[in-house]
Amino acid sequence: MKTKPITPYQRLLDAAKKFASAVEFRHTKLMWVYPKDKLGTGWDLKGLAERVAAADQLGYEVKLLNREGDLQVLYVKKAPDTPWEFK
Repeated sequence: MKTKPITPYQRLLDAAKKFASAVEFRHTKLMWVYPKDKLGTGWDLKGLAERVAAADQLGYEVKLLNREGDLQVLYVKKAPDTPWEFK
């Protein structure tokens, strides 16, 4: 049985779906939490700066969220570059 050829429209649609999925569902990892009850104490930002630099080298962005008063530090995979078909 002969397979149906892939049309240029279908190829573009597949590329768009793959790109949209990679942007929407980026890998996210909780790295650490600054507890609410200890936020008033001094935190060394040097350690945070080193971890942010390391995340950048690994291809991740750092996101800081306030969840129930705790500060959560998340690593989020950087969005992929726009495919050449869309430029």
